[in-house]
Amino acid sequence: MILKHFLLYSENDDGVADVKSNFSFQSRCITALYEKCFSKFKTENIKQINIFCVKDSPNPSLSIIDGFCDVEIGYDVSEFFKLEEQEKKEVVLDILKQGIDKVVKLNNWESRPFDDAYNCVKEASYKNEYVWKKPKSSPNRTYKAEVFINHGLYLCEIYLIVRDKNGQEIVKELVSSTKPDEIIFSYYLGELNWLSNYEVALFNRPKSKYVSVHLK
Repeated sequence: MILKHFLLYSENDDGVADVKSNFSFQSRCITALYEKCFSKFKTENIKQINIFCVKDSPNPSLSIIDGFCDVEIGYDVSEFFKLEEQEKKEVVLDILKQGIDKVVKLNNWESRPFDDAYNCVKEASYKNEYVWKKPKSSPNRTYKAEVFINHGLYLCEIYLIVRDKNGQEIVKELVSSTKPDEIIFSYYLGELNWLSNYEVALFNRPKSKYVSVHLK
């Protein structure tokens, strides 16, 4: 198996749809950034690590079923919601490391790939910002369009950006601002297409709707 996914959960998250009260939603920007930083890692039976924050008596052992490894870490999530934004990101990374370190130790794995990803998140200043797929040139090769994603604690912002030949940004259009989880915001990430030399559109995944930018 290839380990490549990491998620954080709270025992109080069940049924809570409000991002401001949901630890899993708010932690996803950092766990997703960690995944981008993480190199492929072959394992015998684990493809995803789920770290559960529990207030009392975390289980010292792991539970591994169908490639999903559950590990518990002692942390009172109610304290998390009192923190400022940057503090929240730092705490999420720290809890992520605690959980992963526990799994690494119990499986006798090499720790360097995990430490490298941890340091990568810090070097990125905890900012999960990136260009989705490759930019596309207009038919006349005059412009390039890209989809820029800012995945934060409370929401994910998706922008359609057009640049000129010099790389100068000339248009920036907000496509969507939605909950910070890929299952939700990936709906808006279908296909980027130029409709003409001066109009570019980002289609949603069903290709039923699109947001376009006109340059003339």
